Amino acid sequence: MRLYNRYLSPYDVLLVIGDVSLVVCATVAARSIMVYAGVSDIADWPRWMILAGVITILIVTSFYYADLYKIDQTLSRRELTLRFINGFGIACLIIGLVSYPYQEAGAKNIYLMEVSLIGVGLFAWRVFFTTLLRKAKCRGKFLILGLQEIGKQVSEQLYLQKHLGLKVVGFVGAEAGSITLTYGNPRLVTLPVFPRDSILSIADMNEVSRILVAEGNGNFPGQDLVTLRLKGMPIEDCHTFYERLMSKISITDLHPGWIARSDGFRRTRWVIFSKRVIDIVVSALGLALSAPIAALTAIAIRLDSVGPIIYRQERVGENEQPFILYKFRSMSQDAEAASGPCWAEKNDLRVTRVGKFIRHLRIDEIPQMLNVLKGEMSFVGPRPERPFFVNGLKKLIPYYHLRFSVKPGITGWAQVSYKYGASADDAVEKLQYDLYYLKHMSPIFDLQILFETVKVVLLSRGAQ
Repeated sequence: MRLYNRYLSPYDVLLVIGDVSLVVCATVAARSIMVYAGVSDIADWPRWMILAGVITILIVTSFYYADLYKIDQTLSRRELTLRFINGFGIACLIIGLVSYPYQEAGAKNIYLMEVSLIGVGLFAWRVFFTTLLRKAKCRGKFLILGLQEIGKQVSEQLYLQKHLGLKVVGFVGAEAGSITLTYGNPRLVTLPVFPRDSILSIADMNEVSRILVAEGNGNFPGQDLVTLRLKGMPIEDCHTFYERLMSKISITDLHPGWIARSDGFRRTRWVIFSKRVIDIVVSALGLALSAPIAALTAIAIRLDSVGPIIYRQERVGENEQPFILYKFRSMSQDAEAASGPCWAEKNDLRVTRVGKFIRHLRIDEIPQMLNVLKGEMSFVGPRPERPFFVNGLKKLIPYYHLRFSVKPGITGWAQVSYKYGASADDAVEKLQYDLYYLKHMSPIFDLQILFETVKVVLLSRGAQ
């Protein structure tokens, strides 16, 4: 299921529906008791239903920030409990601050009972849901036609995401028997050539529900695929399926024709205009709200170490045009004088005491909103990189130059989806998320990323 630019499995939808239903039912039950006990009147129900809606939104939001909607069937009961306590505890605190002072004296005990009913119900539902995930049965069998690396990536990811109920039953190709996967091979099919009706019989014998094509040179039985397609068999390119599965575009075996034919990568005037409006509004508001924090940060940097408060560094922007990026200085002065340009590392000795703190909370990036107002950056986009690294990565990584087709951003899909990048391998992973953003770029997607960024900052993920 596609929701704007995100793809959701049935389990993702079921989990949210279950949470919402339980919160509403618990609220209705508590209010019914309130009416029965004579504490409230039936005429108050419209107000209580509004309150139930507010409680539902607060709990779902808190659960989202506590990673309780990140489906993982390997999650231990202990980790589930810790996440639940964290998410539900924050929700109860906010709900209490918002609604508790305004309730009648006799209704406060009912409120406590309401929260208890919600808590017990939601936790029991979570335990049942994780049990359901572990017992999920296979609902779809895939046959991969071809032996390109992208097919192996799809097979590996389907194995890791067992809750989807999908698995690869085999590969078809000249050397399919030599394929090695980390989890152990599926029932492989080896065919030196493609005899007539071979794919038809293989699909029938293995009860295949979908065929994925991982063959770049067109060496496959087109007539058989046409016959299967006319019978209703879904046939899809491995890259397209992987994109939907992982919310990123794999550059492994990626042909330029796939990008050229894709439904996306559009730059309409509306998208460009609305993106600029969002940039100006969010950056202006962000600078105003962060002014007190910025002032304290400037004082702390000045007292902590020698050097300028604002660090200026050349970065590569849209159309590979250089610009000067502003940040609060978090490293010692002339940190790279001896070593030259190098990736930031965990526990980097070049980082100052104040620098470590402001990096952890992303405060060092506040001045970049000036770059956004100047039009050199966008609030959302690929992270701007230094010319020294860009020159090397363009030679090393295919399609790396595509990330310069838009303005770089303070935050982006790669930043909220992947850890802090400190190597060429990390640059490859981030590029795959950047390509996904370039394909699906829209005002709605930007707002989703901004919402996700708040979560990343609050949980201090990816800071270096």
